[in-house]
Amino acid sequence: MDYASVAAWGCNGLIILGVVSYIVFEVLKRWRVGLRLSSLDESLLHDEVVTVEVVTDAPHGSSFVAGAVAEFVEDGKKL
Repeated sequence: MDYASVAAWGCNGLIILGVVSYIVFEVLKRWRVGLRLSSLDESLLHDEVVTVEVVTDAPHGSSFVAGAVAEFVEDGKKL
């Protein structure tokens, strides 16, 4: 084997390792978020890693406003 072939295999190995590690990281992250959702962890509201893309359930009387950023409002807090 010449050096070019070894370098090509090394680069391919690094790219495959990077893609596999990214996939494993994403699966673990989603699994942890799922566990936190199932345990109703309220710290998810303040977690910067988690973003809400689609609201699938809301209390009766809630309304959706397109383009508005959702903010957490604590009880007793007056605007």
